[in-house]
Amino acid sequence: MLRNVKIGTKILVVMLATALGALLVIATISYKEMLNLTKYSQEANVGLGLTASDKSRQALLDQAEAYLLKIVAEQAGNSNAALAQVQTEVSAMADYMEALYADPDNFRGHELPLPNKTEKGVASSKYILAPNVKRTAALEKELKLVSNAEYMFKAVLGTDSTLDNTYLGTQSGISYRYSRSNSYSPDFDPRARGWYIAALAREGETVWTDTYLDVYGILCVTCAATYIGQDGSPAGVVASDITLTKLKEDVLATKIGKGGYAFLLDKTGKYIAHPNYDKKGFETHPLSHARGAWLDTIQAMMAGKSGVQIATVDGLECYVAYAKLPSTGWSLGITVPIAEVTLPAVETKATIGAFTNKSQLYIRDTLSNVLMRFIILFAVCTMLFVVLSFVLASTITRPIKRLVERVRYMGHGNLDSKIEVRGHDEVGELSEAFNTMAGDLQVYISNLSAAIGEKERINSELQVASNIQNDMLPRIFPTFSDLFCLKVNALMTPAKVVGGDFYDCFFLNEAKTRFCMVIADVSGKGVPASLFMVIAKTLIKTHMLSCKTPAEAIRKVNNLLCEDNGSCMFVTAFIGVIDTETGLFDYVNCGHNPPLLFRSGTGFSYMEINPSCPLAAMEDAEYIDETTQLTPGDSIYMYTDGVTEAMNEEGALFGEEALHAVLNAASVNLPDELDRVVRDAVKEHVGAAEQSDDITTLVVQYTRKGSSR
Repeated sequence: MLRNVKIGTKILVVMLATALGALLVIATISYKEMLNLTKYSQEANVGLGLTASDKSRQALLDQAEAYLLKIVAEQAGNSNAALAQVQTEVSAMADYMEALYADPDNFRGHELPLPNKTEKGVASSKYILAPNVKRTAALEKELKLVSNAEYMFKAVLGTDSTLDNTYLGTQSGISYRYSRSNSYSPDFDPRARGWYIAALAREGETVWTDTYLDVYGILCVTCAATYIGQDGSPAGVVASDITLTKLKEDVLATKIGKGGYAFLLDKTGKYIAHPNYDKKGFETHPLSHARGAWLDTIQAMMAGKSGVQIATVDGLECYVAYAKLPSTGWSLGITVPIAEVTLPAVETKATIGAFTNKSQLYIRDTLSNVLMRFIILFAVCTMLFVVLSFVLASTITRPIKRLVERVRYMGHGNLDSKIEVRGHDEVGELSEAFNTMAGDLQVYISNLSAAIGEKERINSELQVASNIQNDMLPRIFPTFSDLFCLKVNALMTPAKVVGGDFYDCFFLNEAKTRFCMVIADVSGKGVPASLFMVIAKTLIKTHMLSCKTPAEAIRKVNNLLCEDNGSCMFVTAFIGVIDTETGLFDYVNCGHNPPLLFRSGTGFSYMEINPSCPLAAMEDAEYIDETTQLTPGDSIYMYTDGVTEAMNEEGALFGEEALHAVLNAASVNLPDELDRVVRDAVKEHVGAAEQSDDITTLVVQYTRKGSSR
């Protein structure tokens, strides 16, 4: 009777009939429980609001305590590193002066100007003599010796932005300074200054002064150290200042919320730095007015401890986190008002209270409506429930059971078997679909077997192509056993089985004094790029061996590659030739990334090269030879854009600045070790992301002049 009725209708009718049977019980129980729930909800919501706000407040306090401990530890570490660097620099300046004084006749020196003879705002050397110091031949000789301090002091001031100046005072009354300021006091005697006296009292150590006003009215702290003269006694003191402004910017930069701030205490409990230090009336000795927990906190900081404490600071109840700076013995503290930490909990409590009142009104209104709907719904549905429930049960289940049996039979691999179709409801449609699926599966299995075989054949051929490509590139360095003037390393890592990057290294003459190196990147990836790469590599090597200059060879290669280039592929390349006897480096660039050149004393920097057209991009393109002079120890780092454009999972590129920084930070200089450092940095940046482009590098170090035999 119901064979042609949609199965969805059958299920809907059965569900409706079943629901009616349970409706009376559910309605009665639900209404009773709703009454109980309303009463309980009203009581629970009030308690919940109080409990949630209290727990939120405690959670915020616990979180703030842990966060402050972490922040103060990190900031103390950063601050200590900055101050430790200053100590190291001051110690290095003292060692430098000792070296000068140990062998004074070996340093010529030069005339030093007075401060008013220098340009304001431009860092330079200057000196003054303490009052009543007479110029003698010995003093003039010492002045010229001291002038050599510029080479060290200039480097220190130029590389450390924390420092305000670098200077020294001698036992003979000389005051030397390397700074941007040209102001001076004619009555200045370095031997009478606190930093000079403190350094002499602790000979052989670096010392830090308390915060003080220098002779020019600037609040600062000073790091100083003595240096020994030729006779073994102290000859003077070197020092450098950090201004209060710098302490605020670099050391006390941490700010938590609106009212939080950082400060520094020395071992005696005196403020070294504080946001209000330079304000009128500021008390620099908190011990004089500290009480209770605030006093305990200051004493713990003086003792070099680390922790967090609730204390009343300047009339506000605050969290105070503190940690020691090992390099100076000072202590860094961070304060945050507790009221600022718990404000979200207070606001949450008020919001919960308002929402609780609103929800109680809504629950009472809803209960009344639900009761009325239950009564009406039950009366209508009860009449249909008894009649329909028994009739529909068997009608739904019998066709489905027959279908399940036939599907199981087909599932054992009997795809030639067909399911008998009865009726036009969903079960009938499903039977027809299974019959169609069985036929489709037979075709699919046949096609899949053929596709798998074809894929295995292609993969095998690609692997052979990859091996051939790798065999074309030099892989053992040095390539020739008699290579003494150069050290070489290169590596190509394709993004796919085969790639479009390539490199090459070979000599242009039998004497092996002209060494040619090539690195290139073919547009695209995979098989097309690898085929184009083979052609480009072969043409470049052939014409470099036959032409007089790189530019002449490249012009010919470009025109040959442009012929019949229907795929519009192109090659970026950098070709260079090193004359090992003279150190001359001739090169030509074809739209490639500029290499980085290492020179002793200056490190790696990008080479300035003329922009030019990639190979195969435009016929009769002009290419220009460029030349630079190499000295023994210089290195050239060449790479493809797969290095700088390596992306991590967030899509961020590794970048040219990162490559430059990694090379200059590397503590190695051999080509293979240097390349390993760069590739490790790229790998760390990329992380779990898939390699998006071929990565190729070529590193050449010019070790000495002469024949390579």
